[in-house]
Amino acid sequence: MKKLILICCSFFCLTLSAQQPINNKGNRNQSYPVITETKPEVVQLINQVDEATIESHIRYMQQFFRVSTSPAALTVQNWMIDHFESYGYEDISVHKFYINSQLMEAGNVVVVKKGTEFPDEYIMITSHYDHSSWDYVSGPGADDNASGTAGVLECARLLQNFDTKRSIMFVPFSGEEFWMLGSLPFAKKCASENMNIIAHFNMDMIGWFPPGNPNTIMASGHSYISETLFNYYHQVANLYVPAIPTIRLSDGDSYGGDHMPFNMYEYPSLYIGDIEYHDLHPCYHKMCDTIGPYQVGVNCGVNRLDLARAFVQATLSAAAELANAWLPPQNLSACVGMNHIKVSWDHAGDYTFYKVYRNDMFLDVIAENFYIDNNVEVGNKYEYYVIAMNCENRDMSAPSNKDEVVFVEPLQLPYFNNFSANKNGFEQSNWVLRNVSGTSSLCNTAGSSSFSDNYLSLAELNWFPIPANTENITVRFKWQGTLNGIWQNAGLHFEVTNDRKTWHKLAYISSNAMGWKSCQFSLNEFIGSDFCQVRFRLESSGAQNQYGQKIGYITDVEIDFNPVFGIQQPEPSYFKDLVIAPNPTTGFVNITTFQELPYQVSVFNMTGQRVFQQDSFQDGNLNLSGLQSGAYIVRVAFHNHSISRKLVIQ
Repeated sequence: MKKLILICCSFFCLTLSAQQPINNKGNRNQSYPVITETKPEVVQLINQVDEATIESHIRYMQQFFRVSTSPAALTVQNWMIDHFESYGYEDISVHKFYINSQLMEAGNVVVVKKGTEFPDEYIMITSHYDHSSWDYVSGPGADDNASGTAGVLECARLLQNFDTKRSIMFVPFSGEEFWMLGSLPFAKKCASENMNIIAHFNMDMIGWFPPGNPNTIMASGHSYISETLFNYYHQVANLYVPAIPTIRLSDGDSYGGDHMPFNMYEYPSLYIGDIEYHDLHPCYHKMCDTIGPYQVGVNCGVNRLDLARAFVQATLSAAAELANAWLPPQNLSACVGMNHIKVSWDHAGDYTFYKVYRNDMFLDVIAENFYIDNNVEVGNKYEYYVIAMNCENRDMSAPSNKDEVVFVEPLQLPYFNNFSANKNGFEQSNWVLRNVSGTSSLCNTAGSSSFSDNYLSLAELNWFPIPANTENITVRFKWQGTLNGIWQNAGLHFEVTNDRKTWHKLAYISSNAMGWKSCQFSLNEFIGSDFCQVRFRLESSGAQNQYGQKIGYITDVEIDFNPVFGIQQPEPSYFKDLVIAPNPTTGFVNITTFQELPYQVSVFNMTGQRVFQQDSFQDGNLNLSGLQSGAYIVRVAFHNHSISRKLVIQ
């Protein structure tokens, strides 16, 4: 009698509103140890990888057309559970999901080996065991992906009795051939629970190589999110399995694997498989995808069991090393403050001292996990990282992740920038000014180019504090763009942070926006923060030429002390400027906007309270003599467009 936990999860939409943030940290900035020598226990482990066992598993699975919706998939699911139980695992569950409102009987099999010291840090080894989608004509799927699933089973068999400080999760997914409908909700679940997944190795097609090609290699695809993980995996794989070199996939990433949903939630994930020569594979999604001989003129799906064994050894060695390694300091961030930059990071295991570096120059050795840098100048760019050190034996860790900031004064709120003259307020140099239909705006440098690799462009506003007595604070902006891609979250992400470690995702705004889309969101959750920063993240997965141009624009960015009303429809820009004179004033001011139609004028004190309002006002004199001396915010508004300026009454 199997003791299984059944977890149901429906397919989901990645369009997030301001009221539905996913505040997962992800592990975009995960850093890894540097491995330079093999360990005897790991060598002994990978030498036990058995080709005969891998072949036996593939031959069993290739008997079935494993469509996720079929009884055959359920048969294979239960067969895998029997094997995991026979290896001695007890923490086994089935994560179920829906396809077209139908709950799949064959779900994601989840097996957990708990770590002894860091049980909440996870290494994932995954595959997909389904094959084909709605039809049954795509064949038995020996390479795609009985081979990768056999690899996961072999890793689980050997790691069961291998002591690990970190937890290892083995997940053969279902629903991959329906465009990752099994791994998508599972990745979302991990992110929603803020699981600390430090590495994800996804084996998908590991048993075919072009006959007659003498240069056997192993390829891995990765996005920019996973570059540091690939560097680690590349180093370890070539150290432990030197006979078959590991390279990066020529196309950069493999789009359509179960690693992809984890990339979408900023977890470092690798595609590990044989598709470097995908276009030459004669049996991909065909009836001939079975085990066969390695010779020219014979078409089969799996022809190199020695290659499959090498892929398993490479994955196994990377997972085993990482499961017991002391990691470098994690989550380093640099936050600008008044006259200083504060650098902080997580403590790193048994290491007790830290060497702090700025722009690759050594600064200091400290015991704390933070450093205050007072020797900074406005306008200069600084990049920080730390190395942990154990003074007893002088061991040192690999470098932490790096964080680069420009030391700037805080934004003066309310803030407005239409980027008509310059890009003041934005730090990143990969954003430039361009004209769009005669409108000056901020634009990413992807321009109209088309490219196959994943793409990321960031624009960060300068930091600002939010006083604790603020009642409401709102950010507004306009966006239009087309960032087509294979990831479902290609488009604009609006994010905010108060520590530069966790970027809270307030909104995902889809690409292909026709015309300008006006957006506004509340920052009330961050009231009282001494440091607050917002950023715009343009992101797109790899896409070939048929997906067209990738381009995005941001303009009319505004932060002021007014309530939020949600995402608005596009509206034309009516105000050319807002001039208040004299300023400071004794009470009487002249308001000039160059707006011909009547508009609303509101005045707010510095706590965000509205103290004056006049509707249907037109450019001219305004009597504010009834207000007490002090600083105020004057806001003019027409429909969904507004401009604010600071006013001082003496």
